[in-house]
Amino acid sequence: MPQTKLDEFKQYFQIEEAIKVNLEAVKPEQVPANTLVLEQRTPALFLLANEVNELEQSALRPLRQLSDVADELSIFLKAQSRKIDLIMSHILSSEHDTDDKLLTHSYGGGGLILNTQEKYRIGQDFCCKIFLDYDAAAVYCFAQIIVTEQDAKTNTYRQTLLFTQVRETDQELLVRASLHAQSRLLKLKAKHKNISSL
Repeated sequence: MPQTKLDEFKQYFQIEEAIKVNLEAVKPEQVPANTLVLEQRTPALFLLANEVNELEQSALRPLRQLSDVADELSIFLKAQSRKIDLIMSHILSSEHDTDDKLLTHSYGGGGLILNTQEKYRIGQDFCCKIFLDYDAAAVYCFAQIIVTEQDAKTNTYRQTLLFTQVRETDQELLVRASLHAQSRLLKLKAKHKNISSL
């Protein structure tokens, strides 16, 4: 049985969290034919931000296996990394300064779900710029509308977009970001539960 686009979308975990997205409608022939073409078209700032993020991940990984002596070093390096993240977030915000700003309802490695005022047709392709402020990273990719549903209460449309061209490292970044977001939400719920039980 052939896999549907919705099945492909559902292969990845989705986290309900609002992150900033820019969408630009494109014609099918404007979608890169492969990831090599996508890489060539990805803005340099997006590549730089994600390379910094990857370097941070790989640099901190070995410290986890060291003894307690590494804890202080790890804390120091995380603080330095956070400074760089704040600077990168500020620089990336200039890429988000356009009229086509939206917030996601949820996101994950398979795609995005968001609400729009306008109804898009199934199969419409988009160039997407996704901004992960907490991770100080951004993803440049292409996606396609696979589901569109009207919300009568808010008079908006819930759009499900499946990634059609995304770099593998960026997809991993989105998966990692969604898992980090889930961890943050669970910690927040536990904190509120502890406060309410006092």
